[in-house]
Amino acid sequence: MSESTQFTGTDGDTRASFLRKAGLGGAALVGGGALLGRPDAALAGHSDNVPDVDILNFALTLEYLEATFYTQGLGGPGTTGVPSSRGRFNRGAITGAKVFRFSGKNRGQAYDLLTDIRDHEVTHVDFFVGALGASAVGPCKFDFSKALKDVSTFLATAQVLENTGVMAYDGAIRYVDAGDNLQNGAQIATVEARHAAYLNLVNGDSPFPAAFDMGKKPSQIIAAVKATGFIVSCPPEVNALFARLP
Repeated sequence: MSESTQFTGTDGDTRASFLRKAGLGGAALVGGGALLGRPDAALAGHSDNVPDVDILNFALTLEYLEATFYTQGLGGPGTTGVPSSRGRFNRGAITGAKVFRFSGKNRGQAYDLLTDIRDHEVTHVDFFVGALGASAVGPCKFDFSKALKDVSTFLATAQVLENTGVMAYDGAIRYVDAGDNLQNGAQIATVEARHAAYLNLVNGDSPFPAAFDMGKKPSQIIAAVKATGFIVSCPPEVNALFARLP
């Protein structure tokens, strides 16, 4: 597929249908309220007996996914739970991709900005593994082969994953009790939102499409991620975590 053709996801779907099947299409991706509910739907505070360790492991699992995706796409040494990779796309492949509407310095910076995103996701994995210690779950096994066919598919998938990360953090914050965990989650969520804004812009969408970023509950995020087909299998402790999250 050439860089100028329309994004196709798993099973040859168009980009729009790929996002719809993942529960992230159209209004969801750009922050529309129809799918995600009212702006106050993800305010902190809950009556469910959800321990912070479960929410932190939920976040760790998503960070494993993102860090692995970028490491496979761009290469890198990886980290705990994220295998090293020589990468699929080098600087020349990224800079020369027709998907970029930028020119000059902005185009030249694209590879460096994407590797910055990769490094952020790896750092997030390291943070959660360190914070959780012996309670940290192991990584799932991922298959991103269909998302790494070409640069345009890689960037469209990155946009979906980053916007999903924003919705995941915004939706999970209501279940967090400890102040330190709330602050750490917020500090990561805003970085994920900056990633999403850049990738929205790269892919021709508004970097700030709405006045509110909407959250989705963990079970909704899990269903959306599973629908992508990127998860091949997960350790028993992760499957158990998924089953008990709200």
